[in-house]
Amino acid sequence: MPAGFDADAFLRSAKVYFVRLQAAWDQGNLADIREFTTPEMFAEIKIDLDSRGNEANQTDVVQLDAELVAVEDRGIEQSASVRFHGLIRESANAPAEPFDEVWNLSKSGGQGWLLAGIQQLNAH
Repeated sequence: MPAGFDADAFLRSAKVYFVRLQAAWDQGNLADIREFTTPEMFAEIKIDLDSRGNEANQTDVVQLDAELVAVEDRGIEQSASVRFHGLIRESANAPAEPFDEVWNLSKSGGQGWLLAGIQQLNAH
């Protein structure tokens, strides 16, 4: 863990970030998604959104837990991996389903953290 890194504050922010990106996905809000993702990750998400078309999407985050898996400081760039798990509902009348995934975040210079990748640990 890099000196001065506040893991608790980082995880609080990461959870807000998770919920905000879920909402942006549901709304097809490309501006919000672009603000919080690397160009490569944005391109992947945009392809997925384009393939969804006009189909409505609703994601209710019922329970959200976050664990810091790793943090690296490589001089001008930092990276962090956060495991998110909990319960998510993707249809109004459906039961909440468990999910488990790792989000890889990166940060360069004075920029904020950007989502660089998502690894599903189990299907939801």
